[in-house]
Amino acid sequence: MPQHSPRPVRHRPSGRRPWLRRAALALLGVAAIDGLAWQAAQHALDRMAAGWSTRLRQQGWTVQPGLPTRGGSPLTARLTLRNPRLDGQAGGRTIAWGAQSVTLSLSMLHPLTIRIGLEGTQAARMTGPDTIRAVRVQGEDARIFVPLGLPPGAVAGQAAWAARALTLQILQPDGRTTDLTLHDLRGHGLWNDRAGPDASRIALTSHAAAIDLPPTLPLPPALTDAHRLSDAGLTLSLPGGTEPTLLVQDLHARWTHLSLSVIGNAHLSVQNGPEGSFTLSVAGIGQTVRTLDQAGILSPDLARAVTTIDRLATRYPGGTAPATPEAPPPTDRPLSLPLRLSAGTLFVGTLFVGTIPLGHLTDWLN
Repeated sequence: MPQHSPRPVRHRPSGRRPWLRRAALALLGVAAIDGLAWQAAQHALDRMAAGWSTRLRQQGWTVQPGLPTRGGSPLTARLTLRNPRLDGQAGGRTIAWGAQSVTLSLSMLHPLTIRIGLEGTQAARMTGPDTIRAVRVQGEDARIFVPLGLPPGAVAGQAAWAARALTLQILQPDGRTTDLTLHDLRGHGLWNDRAGPDASRIALTSHAAAIDLPPTLPLPPALTDAHRLSDAGLTLSLPGGTEPTLLVQDLHARWTHLSLSVIGNAHLSVQNGPEGSFTLSVAGIGQTVRTLDQAGILSPDLARAVTTIDRLATRYPGGTAPATPEAPPPTDRPLSLPLRLSAGTLFVGTLFVGTIPLGHLTDWLN
């Protein structure tokens, strides 16, 4: 009988290949959608930058947007402006601002928020009738967040800001500088140009984990971290209406052993200078005095007075129990002092010597 050659075995197509094709098509579809979204985001950034520039020029400002560079990642579109410049008038003063670069970015993960990155060094100068102020800012991961589509010159809006570190170098006309560094800065604010007396025209709150004070300040080295404030926060608002009033709802910080806080309000008169009244709360005076006494840079009489007050408080019938972290001795407990602002000069009221001037507000900027 004739021998038949064996038929070749036909292998059925693997069941994995259709899935691979479907996965490849899905990836191509996602890439196409992402590309279209990236292009749309780039157009949105271009429109926002152009709109702001046009609005500022209409208001009389000189705008140099800088050299644009587009880029980003699959989920984020970026528009970087190199060496932007801005000059104009505001409040009777000439303001000039410039930066190494400013980056606008829009992420698909947060499609309703524009992130403005302040990279490198920023510098600003304000020239008034009799003063010249300048400041140089160096930020680390410094950024501002504004809503997508916020029109230039909007009468109402909101913004938030954050920075890992922000160094401010205030330049004086005589060449001296005042350096401050804010660490872990966070904050947010809003504005409403149409607000009435019962609403806020401007309101903001901001917090810094620490603020490095100028190293040239003559502060006692015996105190722990004498050149640093910690847990510094500010909340204030400017109500609408015809009377310009500043409401300080919270201003607090810790300095070595002292805990400081201020609340109050002031009327911002242009002719006579600001007028207002505040309350200063201070806690930790006793511990500060004891530390300075141990370092030998304070009168022993003051340290003995603090010790005497604390001892008498515990011995007096119905007096306080021994000091604990929850119930510190009397000299470390909060003490409230009235502050008065008159024609720009700040005064503090005391029990024994009356009102003591602390200096003019403009002197603190020098």
